[in-house]
This record gives sequence, C-alpha cells and structure tokens, in this order.
Amino acid sequence: MTEQTRQYQAMAKTASWTMVSRVLGLFRDQLTAAIFGASAIGSAFILAFQIPNLFRRLLGEGALTAAIVPVLAEKSVKDGKLAAFGFLNFVLRKVFPWMLGLTMVGIGTALLWALLRPTDNEAAILTAICLPYMPLICVAALFTSAVNLSGRFGLAEIASGVLNLCMIVGLGVFGDNLATTDMGKAIWLCAGALVGGTFQLLIPLWGLRQEGWHSRLSHIDHEAWKTLSIAFLPAVLGAGVQQVNVLISRALAFNVSEAGLMYYYVANRIVELPIGLFSASIAVVIFPALATAFASRDVPALARNYGRGMRLVLAINVGAAFGLAALAVPIVQLLFQYGRFTAGNCISTSNLLVLFAIAMPFYAMISIVTRALNVAGQTKVTFIAAIHALIVNVIGSLIGVWMGKGVEGLALANAVSTIWQYLVLRHYLKKHAPEFLTESLLKPSVQVICGSLVLAFISFQSYTFLHNVFTGHLHEKLNLVISMSVSGLAGMIFYAIYLDKLGYPERDLLRGYANKVLRIFGVELKT
Repeated sequence: MTEQTRQYQAMAKTASWTMVSRVLGLFRDQLTAAIFGASAIGSAFILAFQIPNLFRRLLGEGALTAAIVPVLAEKSVKDGKLAAFGFLNFVLRKVFPWMLGLTMVGIGTALLWALLRPTDNEAAILTAICLPYMPLICVAALFTSAVNLSGRFGLAEIASGVLNLCMIVGLGVFGDNLATTDMGKAIWLCAGALVGGTFQLLIPLWGLRQEGWHSRLSHIDHEAWKTLSIAFLPAVLGAGVQQVNVLISRALAFNVSEAGLMYYYVANRIVELPIGLFSASIAVVIFPALATAFASRDVPALARNYGRGMRLVLAINVGAAFGLAALAVPIVQLLFQYGRFTAGNCISTSNLLVLFAIAMPFYAMISIVTRALNVAGQTKVTFIAAIHALIVNVIGSLIGVWMGKGVEGLALANAVSTIWQYLVLRHYLKKHAPEFLTESLLKPSVQVICGSLVLAFISFQSYTFLHNVFTGHLHEKLNLVISMSVSGLAGMIFYAIYLDKLGYPERDLLRGYANKVLRIFGVELKT
C-alpha cells in the first residue's frame, strides 16, 4: 500500500467519525439554541465553556501538542515506540500538577468574579462548573497525539462524538425535564460536558493501551525534555495569543448585544462543520507524516506531504466557502429556526456566516502551515503571527464597534485578521523552511477558485428556482431540505467533474469516494 493510499484511508476514517461527531455537535447546538434562544443564559454558557476550551487549545491541542509531536516522532524513529511512550509519561508527570493548579486558580477566580460583578453572576458560576473539563481534555489531547503518531486515527473524533452525546443528554433529558429555570438547564449542560470530557480522556487512553502503552513506562530523556521546553514557550505564547484573540471577539460580542454572542457562535459553528469534517482530518493525518519525514530528514517527503495537504484543504474549503456564502440564509433557517430561535435571529446569523465563510479557507490553511512550522522547530514565529492577528483583530473590532457595525463588524475584523495571520505564517515558512514549498500551489488555487465561483452560481440559482416552485405546495422545512439538497448536490457534482477533468492532483481521492457510490449501480471510475 502506497503512502498516499494509507493517508487517504486514514483521512477517510477520521472524516467519517468526524462526521458523526459534527452531526451530534450540530444537534447539540440546535438544542441549545432552541431551549435558550438568543438569551443571556445561552450566551453566558457559550462564554463559560469558551474558558476551559481556551486552556485546552492553549495547553492540550495547542502549544504542548505542537511541541511534543515532533519530539515523540524523533524518539520513535531513533529509540522505538515504547521509548516514545515512556517519554510521554514523563511529560505527563511534569505537566499534570500544573494543569490541576491552573484549574483550582481558575475556579477561585470565577467565583470571585461572581462576587465582584453580580451582573455576570450566571456566566461566572457556569465558568467555575466547566473548568474541570480543562485538565481532562488537555491530557486527552496528549494521548491523542501519541496514538495518532502510532497510526491509529479516529479515536479523538469518536471521543468528541461521545462528548456531544453527553451534552445532549445533559440538556435535553435531565435539564429539560428536571430543571425549572434556564440557569438550572445550563448547569445540567455543564455536567454533561464534564462527563463527556472524562470519556474524551478514556477513549484515546484505550487506544494507547492497544499500542503497548503502560502507565509504568518511564523514559527520562533530559535532552528531549530540553528540546520540548524550548519549543513549548513560544508555542504556548502563540497559542495563548490566538485563544485570547478568540476570547476577545466573543467577549465583545457578548457585550455588544444580548443576542450578539449567540449569533456569532452559531455562524462560527456552521463554518466549523466543513473545517472540522475535512480540514481537521487532513491536518491530523498530515502532521505525523510531516514530523516523521522531518525526523528522517526526508526532504522530498516533506514537500510531497505538505503540498498534498494544502491542495486537499484548498479543494474542499474554497468550494465549501463559496457554497456557504451562496446559501447562507436557507442554511441557518434549516438548521436553527426552531423553538425560541426566530426567523429574525436567522437573518442576523446568516450575515455573519457570509463573513466567516470568507476566512474559512485561510483558517484551514493555517492549520497546515502551523504544523509545518512546528515540525521545523519554528514555534516562535507562530507567536509572532498570532500577535499580528491579535493586533489586527482588536483594532478592527474597536473600529467596528465605534462605527456601530455590531457583531458584523466583529466578524469582519476576525476574517481580516485570519487572512493576515496566514500571510504572515506563509512568509515565515518560506523564510525558515523553504523545503516545504517546492511544489507550486498557484495552478491548483486558480482551478478551485474558478470552479467554486461556478459552484456558488449553480447552487444559488437552482435553490432560488426550486424554492419558488415548491413554495405553497410543501411545508417550508421540507421545501428547504429538498431545494438545498438538490441545488447543493448539483453544484458539488459540477465542481467534482470540473476538478477531475482538469487533472487536479488529488483527483484519485475524489474518484475513490465517487466509486463507493457508483459501485451500487455497477459503475466504477479508474483511479
């Protein structure tokens, strides 16, 4: 089996489980919007859950993971898998007490916040309840990094699906039936998140046990620890600034209007569906491949894997961005117009969705470029790029608020800062590690942009026609489902055929997926 085939299979497996997780996550968000509406309690929970997620991405999926994966890959290549697992245990024993300490400090700070600012009492209490999620998910992220490096993909996505299921049960079963107030329901939602976080730790731990990991393994390598420590500081600063950037945007949205943060969150979650489903799957598989190639000093493999990851990200995310922008209003109406989330709320959210869609391809490409820089040991430049993004976002957000643009101004500032961050990262990658960039992306970029423009035109025009035809004859939700499904499918089929006929480098992956459907009809494309 070739390297490319193994990667495609791993991406498909990861994407499949991610789809399950994202569908459950979408249902969780729909349930949250339907029960809380665009209310203060709904926004308070979003802000509260953002706090432990900030630390998760800072310490778990962010800086510590970015720093440790290249070190584990180096140890695995030189000393074997068990030595890498032993070093992982050494790292856990070093950092876990700090994670617990940060959690206790965070809980105390949240309770103090509740005392000093009674107007923010709900958000502060919910934050205190959610904070124990942070150490659980940070350790889970480290376990996931190690198990992915061993070639077992999909466990983190399964764990995310379990998290979403626990939160759905917490809110929809216990909260909706046992709580009499919105605050009581939100507390049950937090409890579901903590139970789900426990499963997120246990599932990748099971995968590591299958690969031969044991808690008693220990491999104290001071040289590797020094390398990790040097890489960690700039990585944590970069990830920290980036997460502060996200937190600032959401805090400003929370204060712009009572419903502002809910609109901002819903639009952002819709954009995260294609990013999480495909782009994250690509990055998860490509990262260990880049780390192993770098550890083996295989320069051709570095360029090959980086180019493959970027071309896949471009093909998927540019098309998805144009499609989301073209069908923004019906997408939000179909997914979220339930219960207390009204038609007016959907229109306000769809405006933000268009702005977020502009930045979506750049956000996805950032995930690949950042991993390449981490592999090359250039974690400090991710900090510099994050500072750039923070400055652009803060200045743009303040200008937007000053001009009275509301959450739309915040979304636009966020989009501009994302684009600028990618350009800065790309500049530093070319400067410090040009071996990643030997395969040109100009031609693939032009191909996907031209195809995406036609995709958006076909999708919008066919949706408008079908929706008008069915209006008055079908229930509105059924009308939305049929009109969007047919128009979206027509746009995607054109886009797939277009890329295939142009000989897009990754068309073998596209044909492989198409064959799974065509075999039902006794037809098969060459791959």
